Amino acid sequence: MPNYLIGYKDPEKNKGHEDSLLHEFTYGDVNRSGERLLGLSKGDYLFFHKTIYDKKFITAYYVVEEVHRVKDILEDGLIVRKYNNPHLLRERSELQPKETVVFGDPIRSKRLEIPLEITEWLLFKLSKRTNLNPKQDPLAAKSSALRDWKLLNNDDVTFLFDLIDNNEQEGRLVNDAISTTEIFEILERDIEKFILNDPSVLGEGLQLKKSQYFFADGSRLDLLLYQPDEEKWIVVEVKKDKVGRQAKNQIKHYMKLCNKELG
Repeated sequence: MPNYLIGYKDPEKNKGHEDSLLHEFTYGDVNRSGERLLGLSKGDYLFFHKTIYDKKFITAYYVVEEVHRVKDILEDGLIVRKYNNPHLLRERSELQPKETVVFGDPIRSKRLEIPLEITEWLLFKLSKRTNLNPKQDPLAAKSSALRDWKLLNNDDVTFLFDLIDNNEQEGRLVNDAISTTEIFEILERDIEKFILNDPSVLGEGLQLKKSQYFFADGSRLDLLLYQPDEEKWIVVEVKKDKVGRQAKNQIKHYMKLCNKELG
C-alpha cells in the first residue's frame, strides 16, 4: 500500500492554481504523478506539506476514499457539482495524460489546525533516506530533497500520526517569546494550553483545577484556577482578538457561577 508525502504551494505562489483543495479533501495531478495517484487504494494515506514563512510544515493528511481518472467522471453530475478541484473543471479536450483526482475520506481526513514542522530529525527518522545538501540553507535543502513525492511505509505513517498528536497536544506556544510572523498562526487553544502547562504566568502560586470547566447551566469556562494563599477561585477566558462588552459580560457571568457553585 503506497503512502506519500506531497508538497504543494499556496495559490498566490502558484499562478492562482489551488490544488490540493484541503477544505474538500481532493487532489489532482497528471502524467507520472497522475499514474502514481492511480496506484492508490482506499485506506492509503497522503500527507501534504508547504512552506510557511521560512520553514516546511505538514498541513493536512488524506485517508484515500476513491481515485478516478478525470475523463471517467466528468459526466458524473453529483461529483462535478459538489467539488471545485480545478482538474474537474477542465473540458474533456483539455485533459492531459493520466489526469487523475483522489478524494479523501471526509470523516477521517484532516486539515491540521497546528501544522507539524518538518525538521531534519523528522526526515532522518523516516524509512526512506533523505539527503539534505549541507551547502544549502535549511529551507532550500528541504525544498530540494522534498521536490519529488516521498514514499512512506506504514511505520512512517504511524510515526507521523504520533508526532501530529503530540504537536496538537503541546500547541504552538512552547515558550514566552515568539517571532512576529508566528503570532498570526497562534490559536486561542494554544494560549490556553500555554497557561495550562504553567499557570504561574498569570500569577505566582496559582494552581490549575480544571480546563474546559462546565457549570451547572451548561456554560463552559476555558480554565479554572485557584489561589491557595488567599483561598480564591480564578476564572480565565481566553480571547485572541479584540475584547468587547460581550466578553466582559461572559467573564462576569462565570464569576457569579463560581460564587454560587464553588463558594
